[in-house]
Amino acid sequence: MIVTLHLIVLALYGLATALVLAPFTGLRPAPSTLPPPPAPRAPPRVLVIAFPCAGAAVHVVAISQLTLVGLGPALSMLALCLVLLQLTSERLLRGSAVSFFTAPLATGLVGLALLSGLTPSAEAIAARNIWFVLHVALSVLGIALMALAFIAAALYLLQFRELKARRFGQIFQLFPPLERLDQLNRFALVAGFPALTLGVLLALGYGAQFSGGLHVAKAQVVWGIFTWVVLGWAVWVRVVRHWAGRRAALASIAGFGAVLLVYVALKLTQPGAERFL
Repeated sequence: MIVTLHLIVLALYGLATALVLAPFTGLRPAPSTLPPPPAPRAPPRVLVIAFPCAGAAVHVVAISQLTLVGLGPALSMLALCLVLLQLTSERLLRGSAVSFFTAPLATGLVGLALLSGLTPSAEAIAARNIWFVLHVALSVLGIALMALAFIAAALYLLQFRELKARRFGQIFQLFPPLERLDQLNRFALVAGFPALTLGVLLALGYGAQFSGGLHVAKAQVVWGIFTWVVLGWAVWVRVVRHWAGRRAALASIAGFGAVLLVYVALKLTQPGAERFL
């Protein structure tokens, strides 16, 4: 049942990805002697929201049947958080451009979750502890918000480069203004840090109670603390040092890149799909 639900989610997210990327298929740079081709038409807003919403609804049902232990469930939870954040940014900030990144990323994460395995593990009883569930949910939410900040920063730098070079290309006509992307980056960082902080603190709540039934690898602790420090630094330079615009975007990209590099390094030193690391 869990696998079937995830296959449905994969199909719906795949349709959403195809829909948001459809305007850019087949685009070719026009010769300088010819007038520029018409700008790509944005897909219908109703469909852009309908497919992710339907996928997220099925995804919530699928997540409710998982124990959230292991790489597969963690990737599935991360994909769900990304889609929910995509819908939130679309609703509140009109940041529909983030779907160009979040839609294919969520689709890929669900596919990797299926390949990694979603069957319950031997630690299922310990994983049902409320502290553990909240820890995983808040920690993954914090990482998803950090990824959203990275996406907003990448979109900002891409559009900034085009505007600085006075190349008003077809693709960037669908992007929101630079100010809105900067606001989305700030919102994601400021909201992600307390979520990740609570996730780390809640880990102490279940760690003592289930120290004998739920093993936590040292690499997992190292990566979690490192991610928290990097995210805290990104928030500090934005809120305290008042970084904004291009400099803040570069900081977000550097921080998220460092988190990914450390994850890969720890994954190579301690392989195994039975853990998040």
